[in-house]
Amino acid sequence: MSDAATSAVLPVGRRGQARGRATREKVLAAAEELFRSRGYDGTSISDVARRAGVAVGTLYHHFPEKRVLLLELIDGIGDRVAAQRRGELDFEAFLGDDPRCAIDSWLKRAYRRLRSRPSLYLVILDLAARDPEVGRRYRRVEQLGIQRLSDLISFAQQRGLVRPGLDPAAAAFLIHHSIDMAAMQLFLRGASEPDPERVMSELTEMICRYVLQEALEEKQ
Repeated sequence: MSDAATSAVLPVGRRGQARGRATREKVLAAAEELFRSRGYDGTSISDVARRAGVAVGTLYHHFPEKRVLLLELIDGIGDRVAAQRRGELDFEAFLGDDPRCAIDSWLKRAYRRLRSRPSLYLVILDLAARDPEVGRRYRRVEQLGIQRLSDLISFAQQRGLVRPGLDPAAAAFLIHHSIDMAAMQLFLRGASEPDPERVMSELTEMICRYVLQEALEEKQ
C-alpha cells in the first residue's frame, strides 16, 4: 500500500503522526547525507531543509537545532547495533576456516570504505572529542560494538581459534580503541607518514599476533 493510501485509511490523529514520522525520517536522512559529504560544521539547518524538501520552520518543529539532528543519528546507530543479534552461525560465517584471513579482510573492508566515501563515523569520532554529549552518545555505540567483538572472541576461544589465556572483554576494548585511534590519525588528522596502507597492514598483523599467536602455535 502506498503512503497516500495508508494515510487515507488512518484516523486523522494517526495520519498526522505518520506524516510527522515521515518528515523526521526525511530530515534525518538528509542530515546524514550532508554531514557525510560536507562535514558537520559545513552543514547548516537551511542546507538540511533544502535537501529534505521541507520548510525551515517545519524542520525546527521537529529538531530545535542542528546538534539535535546529530545526536538522534548517533542514537539511531546505537539502536540498530543493539537490534542486530549475532549468534553462533553469524560468528562461524565471519571467521570461516581462517581467522587470520577474516581479520585481514574485515580491516581492509573498513579501510576501503573510509578511503572511498565520506563517513558519518569519522564526523562523530571527530566531534566526540570536543562535544561531551556527542561523546556520551557515541560511548553507547562503542560499548555495544565492544560487547559484540567480545562475544565473537569468546566464541572463537571456545573453538580453539584464539589463544586460551585471552580476556575477551579486555581484548575487545584494546582492539576497538586501536582501530579508532588509527582511523583518527589517518583520516581526521591526515597523517601521511608512515604510509597509511602500511599502517593498516601492521595493525592487522598486531591484532592477529595478539589474538591468534598461541592458538596457531599449538596447532602447528
